[in-house]
Amino acid sequence: MPDHNDFARRCGAVKLVLQQSRAPKSLSQIRKELAGSLRISSKDLALLLGGMTARGEIFSWPQEKFWDRDPRTTLPDLILTFMAKTEIAPVSKIKTHLKLPLELIQPVLNRLTATGRLYVWQPGKTPYFCLNEPRKTALETILNALAGGPLTEKELIGRIRKRLPGYRAEHLKEHLSDATQIYKYPRFGKIKTRYGLQPPDPGPYLGKAVQDMIAVRDLLAPFKVSLKGIYEALGRELCLEPSAGAPSPVRTPDERAPREAERLILEGIARLQPPGQRRALVSIRELRRSVSLKKSVFDRSVLSLAVQGEVALHHHDFPSSLSPDEREELVRDEQGTYYVGIVPKDLP
Repeated sequence: MPDHNDFARRCGAVKLVLQQSRAPKSLSQIRKELAGSLRISSKDLALLLGGMTARGEIFSWPQEKFWDRDPRTTLPDLILTFMAKTEIAPVSKIKTHLKLPLELIQPVLNRLTATGRLYVWQPGKTPYFCLNEPRKTALETILNALAGGPLTEKELIGRIRKRLPGYRAEHLKEHLSDATQIYKYPRFGKIKTRYGLQPPDPGPYLGKAVQDMIAVRDLLAPFKVSLKGIYEALGRELCLEPSAGAPSPVRTPDERAPREAERLILEGIARLQPPGQRRALVSIRELRRSVSLKKSVFDRSVLSLAVQGEVALHHHDFPSSLSPDEREELVRDEQGTYYVGIVPKDLP
């Protein structure tokens, strides 16, 4: 039987091991930790731990483990620390991480949700616990996603599901109703409904109109009718013709006539190609930087040149792997295809 000093030394050694531990320890783990400073049999250690637990010096945890912290006061912080890393998780994942039984965890989760320190997201049978309110999380994700440019409903839902598993279309409609700064772009022809933070650019909606204008230009080419003439006629039809005697406005580089923008792009391609290699592929990013055109003008002109058969465009195989800023540097058509390269076609 150990004397009083030896008993106190053993208790102090056990307390030190448990104080330095980040999680509850079993008897065998404690004995292993003590091996360097204290020799004690498993039987004696079991008696020692039982006595210390009875006196409230240490606490018993599930799975026959011990710690110097009370599970009733420690468990909330353990759960919140884990949730700060994962943000959202089902109870099964929390249980697996903490290695504790459900009957110990569930009451604590209920208290945390009742006091607003955790939230419940339940799109189906399985409830998920969240560190932030689900509606707020969804809206924050929507705004962050749209900061990179307009997205379809499917694209938006995909982004949100990464943070809120099981997210569905009906959730999106509900959460969009809270966001007055989000615009819903109308569906038109092959153009799908999209959402954005800015009013829609009319350019993508004019794809067919541009093709019709080019077809008219080709039809009337024998009569020396140019795109400029068609553009002026369109202005008259839409009552956009300037008043008589009014001076023609000076066009900035961002307001160049379509044909002039196309000419600048073709010249830019020729500049960027190696000498004598007219069929060399040119990067859309490099070409965009080399010409002084507004993004919408550049994109529309590139697509127009492709429709006219003057250039061939090479699409990006995995645009979803790019960041929003990287996708913004590419050209996207009305079907949502991103183009990364451009090359002139051989003229007949």
